[in-house]
Amino acid sequence: MTREELIAGLNFLDNTEASPVIEFFILDQPVPADAGIELNIYKGRMHEDLPKEFKKAFYPNIKKNLVSKQYDLLVYDPSLTPDRSVVWQYESHNISFFNIVLGKLENDLPYYDSSVLPYSDIWAVWIRIVLNENSLYLIKKITPSKVLTTDWKLALVFSHNTFKNLNDNVLTIDGAFDVLSIKGVLIFKNKNNFEKALLYEDVKQQVANETLEEINAIDIIENFEELRGMLSDDKHSINKLNKLKEKEYFKHKTFEDYKKIIMDYNVPVGIDEANKKFRIEKKAQAKYLIKVLNDDYVKSELTGNKYAANSKEDI
Repeated sequence: MTREELIAGLNFLDNTEASPVIEFFILDQPVPADAGIELNIYKGRMHEDLPKEFKKAFYPNIKKNLVSKQYDLLVYDPSLTPDRSVVWQYESHNISFFNIVLGKLENDLPYYDSSVLPYSDIWAVWIRIVLNENSLYLIKKITPSKVLTTDWKLALVFSHNTFKNLNDNVLTIDGAFDVLSIKGVLIFKNKNNFEKALLYEDVKQQVANETLEEINAIDIIENFEELRGMLSDDKHSINKLNKLKEKEYFKHKTFEDYKKIIMDYNVPVGIDEANKKFRIEKKAQAKYLIKVLNDDYVKSELTGNKYAANSKEDI
């Protein structure tokens, strides 16, 4: 999808003559299960004035960040950190959790009841906006800061020249969204929020583990299990391992190929010449070795200087 196609797809929100149909869905915390994921979803009953309030809350944010603002629309890359304003896109069929939820939304859902699922236990909300043949979803993760609890405090509102106390807790929803789904494409600005809202962190960890197994098969690391443990919770390396998974070259390079890079760029990784393996003693060394495998050590065409790249964008 191009930026122009995205803007054209959002044009229906500008329609002031027709009112879109807005549906509000509340998600409980997903729980891993043998069959996949256990997830409770509820449909929210809305006061007749609420749909237009939803549009009033979200549309200015959509218009500001996706229509009016200049940005590059890039395909999601977990390891890329561009030095300019970007919005990410990713085809929704790649995200299993998104499709699980989408399938459940087509079922006859129970209506939300705060006695069954308190505000504080709401995990996320999905908002469906439909007008004629146009539709989109807004996905928003709910954090504790979105819930105003009135226990042990006064929640005062000023109405009709009088202060009144709110006895009930309040769920607040601002106009920011974590993910927008339109025409089979997921649109988002913040990769971390996207990954949390659609459980993609778990997928990334799984892909990283698969990549590590492929690295282990090359048999160039002396203490592989220690390296695996060092990288298990390192988000930066997990991102790089996800990117490396897409590449084939690293499986076909040899100990000598990687040793040459380590020597040429003075990468602080231990080398066992006798056994033709690399020795990893610290987490920093493990991260350096992943950078070597990811081809992150480069030489300038203009100056001949050598660099360690934190992020590379294909051209």
